[in-house]
Amino acid sequence: MKRFIFILVVVCIFMGGCCAKRKVVKTDTTAAVITHGATLGKVSHQYRATGCATVIVCDGSYDLNVHATLIPRDTLAKDFDVDGLEIYFDYRPLKMKNPAGCTVGIPALISNISKK
Repeated sequence: MKRFIFILVVVCIFMGGCCAKRKVVKTDTTAAVITHGATLGKVSHQYRATGCATVIVCDGSYDLNVHATLIPRDTLAKDFDVDGLEIYFDYRPLKMKNPAGCTVGIPALISNISKK
């Protein structure tokens, strides 16, 4: 009889702990959404003399993880292809050869571009 009462008490304790009420946390879904890319870079034409049309230089001042010169796979739109223009963008490095004349830089797929 003592065993039965002991087992019943233990089961009640475990059931109470498992079925405790949980607080519902409401989040604000109307928060501001970031509409620009995650990386800051500057459009440059410094390698045009060697045959490399446009590059994007990321010096790491905004995003500390990125210190690179990126070669866009596709040409940038005319309003973004301005020497010295600072832009926000997302990129993905590509495993392909550098275009002819581009000895410096990494080919990359550039997306989500916006002006600073």
